[in-house]
Amino acid sequence: MPAATMFQPHSLLWHYLWAAPNVVLLLLALLLYRRSLHRQFPVFWMFALIQGATSLALQVLDVALPRSWAAFWWKANFVHLLIEVVLKFALIGEILSHALKLFPALSKSGKLMIRVVGPALVLTATLVVALSRPSQFPPIIATSLRLDLADYVIECGMLLCIFLFAAYFHLAWGRLTFGIALGLGIAGSVELGTWALWSNLLVTFHQRTLLDFVNMGVLHLSVLIWLYYVLTTPKATLMDKLGEKDDHYDDHDSGRHDSGGNDLSGSDLSGEDERQHDLVVWNRELERLLKR
Repeated sequence: MPAATMFQPHSLLWHYLWAAPNVVLLLLALLLYRRSLHRQFPVFWMFALIQGATSLALQVLDVALPRSWAAFWWKANFVHLLIEVVLKFALIGEILSHALKLFPALSKSGKLMIRVVGPALVLTATLVVALSRPSQFPPIIATSLRLDLADYVIECGMLLCIFLFAAYFHLAWGRLTFGIALGLGIAGSVELGTWALWSNLLVTFHQRTLLDFVNMGVLHLSVLIWLYYVLTTPKATLMDKLGEKDDHYDDHDSGRHDSGGNDLSGSDLSGEDERQHDLVVWNRELERLLKR
């Protein structure tokens, strides 16, 4: 098959890149359930199940419905996008919760950070959508595209804040938590980048189609990243992680004092240990304040 024919809407490659990630998402939902990981990551499990099923249903409608029903398909797609946005934001909250699982007081502070950053990102997304190039598509299609753009701006901003916070304090990510955040971040950032190119440059229909292929291919990659991390994350590791980390920090903190109770946390500590210790102390002090 010639390359020009392959990179066309509704080609064999198009349908594969549309269907394959959703099939893998349903497989992920099954694996999460079989490994009892759905109890640890209920939002991720719901996201994989609902996103995979609804996207496949949209593909079936796209193939089965006549062209005269195009408006109905786009309305169904808009409802799908609304559900996807809600699930993504809930998933980001679950990622943050797991990243700060060992620090319950900081978890509350992290949620407060999201409440502060969230409205700012919503305002930013609104401005980006308002300043984007006017769409030549019918209203329902234009609204769906603007919703996509706003979703990617907020999603990438929140994930960036979480990654920066975790990097600054050298937080030990859970394996699957990091994999979920990595896949979500890669897909969202590429989608946002291609959207910026499409909305600010005069691209042809063929170039717009190629950007769609890029987005579909990167989504496929992100779903495979999730599959890899699910398959390589033992159930016991997730179940025992909290207890192991608590013991680690207790031993680490007690090692800062000699037998006479003198503090040994001076120059002998590395920069990373200092930040980890500061985080533990900060968490402890926040817990004391919250109990008052």
